[in-house]
Amino acid sequence: MKKNLPTKENFQSLTQKELQAMYYGYFNTEAPEGFTKSFLIKDILWKLEFGENSDILQKRIDKLVNEYSKSKSVNINKVKQFGVTAGTKFIREFKGEKHEVIAIENGFKYKNNTYKSLSAIANVITGTHWNGKKFFGVANG
Repeated sequence: MKKNLPTKENFQSLTQKELQAMYYGYFNTEAPEGFTKSFLIKDILWKLEFGENSDILQKRIDKLVNEYSKSKSVNINKVKQFGVTAGTKFIREFKGEKHEVIAIENGFKYKNNTYKSLSAIANVITGTHWNGKKFFGVANG
């Protein structure tokens, strides 16, 4: 259940300077130059609702920023990543048998064993090399 968070309307009466001070309080850095009142409010509301980035997300962001600073571009194909929330269940029937896999923090759980990838599990199930995302029907494109 979400806690009662302020809304955009709660911040409308604040001045730009008050919002910038509030931004500094939440982010421990000056608000980016040129941020309008609307952007300041959106960022502050996001921070209140979601807090800090997870370590994994922050590492991905840092990597993208580093790549961009070197080349002034980002390869979108490198950005696309198969992100699965822990607890996601994958179910596939193969040769009349139902196979259930659960995503965990650092891999996947199948029949009380932990695997690093869906492909490893697909290989166990079929006995041959398979793209795990395709085997479980979650491949992009």
